[in-house]
Amino acid sequence: MGWHEVLGHGAQIDRFRRNLKSGRLASAFLFIGPEGIGKQFFARKLTQALFCEEHSEYECEPCSHCPSCQQVMTGTHPDLHFVELLAGTAEIRTAQIVGGAVKINDKEENFPGVCYEVNLKPISAKRKVVIINDADSLNDTSTANLLKTLEEPPPGAVIILLGTSLSQQLDTIISRCQVISFNSLLPEHVQQILLQQRVVNDSNQALELAMISNGSVELARRYLDSELLETRSELLNLLATLPQHPEKLSAMILKLVDVKSLSRPEKMEQLEFLTSIVVSCLHQVLLQLSGQSPTGDPLLQEIGRRIVDDWSGDVETCLACIDRTLETSFHARANANVKTLIDAWVDDLSQIWIHGGFKLPT
Repeated sequence: MGWHEVLGHGAQIDRFRRNLKSGRLASAFLFIGPEGIGKQFFARKLTQALFCEEHSEYECEPCSHCPSCQQVMTGTHPDLHFVELLAGTAEIRTAQIVGGAVKINDKEENFPGVCYEVNLKPISAKRKVVIINDADSLNDTSTANLLKTLEEPPPGAVIILLGTSLSQQLDTIISRCQVISFNSLLPEHVQQILLQQRVVNDSNQALELAMISNGSVELARRYLDSELLETRSELLNLLATLPQHPEKLSAMILKLVDVKSLSRPEKMEQLEFLTSIVVSCLHQVLLQLSGQSPTGDPLLQEIGRRIVDDWSGDVETCLACIDRTLETSFHARANANVKTLIDAWVDDLSQIWIHGGFKLPT
């Protein structure tokens, strides 16, 4: 099926088609966009186009059925190297980048390191490709070791980093990559993907999930859990009363995140899930403040209207709240104290909301 399997990212496909047709393909790319919108799938499709045995890479048209295309999707192609967070870890380890041992669940696992692997001669393709998922989680040491390879990549090698926001990337990474931005998927695209992947079989249920997923297939999958739908409703309603009762919102989030049975990465995943709900609601506020038509499900639109009616700032104030929420999600990965992190975030949102920005002490 080739690129037909990729929904919602036509502009990005056209960009790579033009680049490959002209023979100009950069060696490093930074794919930026929300989680769950298909950046990793796009990166694999691009790799298929580069490795395809049926079509030349200048056509940029993967056949999806030749041995190389199938190996790319199953992760078994010898010239494709993939890096992602290891189970139970909050950052990509240095060993995954430059080689070495990592202890996982009391067992030691050795990694050759992608900087070594990408410098080896390709085995069956014409080039090497490295996909680094969770690029937001590269630590300082990993980044420092990766920079040399980004500066002096082997001939023909392509390195693709996947991240959620430019604010979470170091300038040294951004300056060495071509940045490709990916937007959230439209509800109809999420609906189609849910049906294609047989996550659900009913088109109406797929559409309902798509409407509340903020353009993320991953989030739509999570909302199959009815308890999460209730959590979302409670969180949104508390958010609408934030200036009057910030302690209620803070207590609810802390109760859901700071659970003893959850590991640190699981707590951070839960916090990121909750912050994504807040961001989706603030986005509704942003749309309404700027005179645009609201999107999303009826509950999200209703809460957005309630917040706008009580809003003391402007569009810039709303953007400040969104940035502060995304910042919280970023700091959650940096081993910050959970309670302090949540309290500071909620207090800052309340202050920005009430005063139309941060009120400096006099």
